[in-house]
Amino acid sequence: MGEESFGLRLRKLRKARGETQPELAKLLGLSRSAVSMYESGEREPKYELLTAIAAHYDVDLDYLLGRERPESAEGEDPDIRLIARAGRKMTPEQRENLLRYARFMFPEAFEEDDA
Repeated sequence: MGEESFGLRLRKLRKARGETQPELAKLLGLSRSAVSMYESGEREPKYELLTAIAAHYDVDLDYLLGRERPESAEGEDPDIRLIARAGRKMTPEQRENLLRYARFMFPEAFEEDDA
């Protein structure tokens, strides 16, 4: 399987986050048609825009440009990356409290880990 283009990666990230082209355009200070052209490969973004997009989706530039697949267990899901990033900022006690709450609220999500 070949490497994915920037446009395809941008579209996948945007859709995984549940954003529309107009929403992303507003966030980045672009027109909706510019986002559409980036996603279709008709246009290539400048470095400053690439870094803004990478920061928004919490991915590195190599991934955004299609050079690598994420190697962490976090994968491509921006929500999972957000949760992981928040967890790294917590104290051990805060992480333990969050984990305890998550196990209580979503026991089925932890069944395999608890076995």
